[in-house]
Amino acid sequence: MTRLRPAIWVLVISAVALVTAVAVIAMAGSGSSVASVGARPAVSEPGSPTSDTDGASAPQESPKSSDANRLDATVLPRTAEGQLPVSVRIGSLDVQAPVGSVGLDSLGRVDVPLDVDQTGWYRYSVLPGADAGSTVIVGHKDGVDQGPGAFFGLGDAQIDDIVTVTSANGSKLRYRVVARESFDKDVVPLDELFATTGAHRLTLITCGGPFDATTLGYTDNVVVTAVPVETDALVTR
Repeated sequence: MTRLRPAIWVLVISAVALVTAVAVIAMAGSGSSVASVGARPAVSEPGSPTSDTDGASAPQESPKSSDANRLDATVLPRTAEGQLPVSVRIGSLDVQAPVGSVGLDSLGRVDVPLDVDQTGWYRYSVLPGADAGSTVIVGHKDGVDQGPGAFFGLGDAQIDDIVTVTSANGSKLRYRVVARESFDKDVVPLDELFATTGAHRLTLITCGGPFDATTLGYTDNVVVTAVPVETDALVTR
């Protein structure tokens, strides 16, 4: 099997582990950004996810390894199938990648496609075009044997760049980048990034920062946040 550099590698409970072809999203609380440009929309207080003793939020918002009886989110309502994202494009970064659906493994970790050229919509997050909450798409920066991944250049995203998400029904939703942040992987504010409250936004996550040759992983996570734009808005980037 191809050994990948994990695209997202953050603590789930407090242990660091090398994972092949699987990205781990941490259940950290609100953390401090290592570097940031712009600002994310605020998450409204009522209904905001809260962490339990395992550091995990409500199932529809973030992974929870302790809930073994939770309904598997691989089955989606028929009414939502046409809204599933199938591709993501960032013209200014020459990003054009297919989007699949990703969920959790048996340990409550977030899977990422084996193919670094593909990205994954986290199926516990809201669908594109939702009235509120964060649509989360994760992707690899690169792979040891596969080279640059779908989100290789995500760390170069600029404010006002346009991200286009195409859904299965052919509809295209355009988002405008409002923030680019880099976090140490043990302080990523997942409660905020995965919240289903607050203004609707698109959250793109990959790896960044220095490469650690010991773990074959990167030290940081890059997070790009974008907000919806009108379909007839002028696209300049």
